[in-house]
Amino acid sequence: MSVHQITLEQKAKVPRKVLFDLLADHENLNRFFRANFSLIKKGNPTSNGIGAVREVSAGPFTYQEQILDYKENEHLHYKVIHGGPVKEHGSWIQIQSLNAKQSLIHYRIMFTPRVEGTGWLIKLVLEQEVKKALQTLARHGEAKWKM
Repeated sequence: MSVHQITLEQKAKVPRKVLFDLLADHENLNRFFRANFSLIKKGNPTSNGIGAVREVSAGPFTYQEQILDYKENEHLHYKVIHGGPVKEHGSWIQIQSLNAKQSLIHYRIMFTPRVEGTGWLIKLVLEQEVKKALQTLARHGEAKWKM
């Protein structure tokens, strides 16, 4: 089966800590993504850190994601460990400071579809959904930070 890749970037007029805190808050990611999230296993060194497992319900799919790597205010790396339309999936989110008041989110996804021939459709949907979510996240972060 073929491996598919999605790479997205989103700028935001906030320090990277603001964005990281929003992205690492697993139980409240539904503010940005069109899915329901729940933390089913706490991680380390924080409950949202390495080893944390979140359950995601999006449309007809329910799946679990596990945090593999976590460096506060810098990056998250997670993979799907159960369920969903993919049999292999890894995502890397890195947040870079452009200056004291502006950041850049790098979001990369690699996956292999569970059913041959469906990769293009999964890629199309994921790319659109994550792009919208990152735009919403940036707006939310900017509004929150200005308060």
